[in-house]
Amino acid sequence: MIAIIIFIGIIIGLNCIPLLTKKTFPKVEKITVRILLVATILLLTTIFLDFNGYKLKSNLAFRIIGLSFIISTFIYFAIFKNTREKIWKIIFLTVLIIVSLMNQVLYEKLGSYEIADELNMTVSREGFLACGEIIRITKSEFGIFEKELFYDSNQCLIGITKIETVEFNENGAEFLIYHNGIYDSENPYKYEIENKNVW
Repeated sequence: MIAIIIFIGIIIGLNCIPLLTKKTFPKVEKITVRILLVATILLLTTIFLDFNGYKLKSNLAFRIIGLSFIISTFIYFAIFKNTREKIWKIIFLTVLIIVSLMNQVLYEKLGSYEIADELNMTVSREGFLACGEIIRITKSEFGIFEKELFYDSNQCLIGITKIETVEFNENGAEFLIYHNGIYDSENPYKYEIENKNVW
């Protein structure tokens, strides 16, 4: 609750800066609007693709898009005069800031292991309430994206360091997952997947 109050206070404080100064910066405003527009479009595109099972291969690229959006939004709040149009934009941008911050904090790709031609098994940490690390089977798409084919959040394994492919065919797959052994004593963990039109 305190974090929400601090966040709202920061947004209100940034929007009060234009009230304290009578100077305007037309060139800076023009550049800020362009950067904010591009960052917003990129952020909305990555969120839309994420909901449809496509993630950027590079975790860094996603973080750069999110941070450039957040920084350009804060600059927009700080230098533009308060108008009715700006208030509506503030509401929309604040929601996007929250979504972007949640994605920045909650999602972290930990590793990717090749299991077949263009198929990888990726391991990620998502959220505070997950039992263990999230396991996905992904396929490379369009050069910069990974298409999610299979998702499993039920394995309580953390500290995954290596994944070996024992068997992989059209009926199913078997893997050995090496982990730190905290939540599951079986190490390596024998992990089997039945192929139900996954690959």
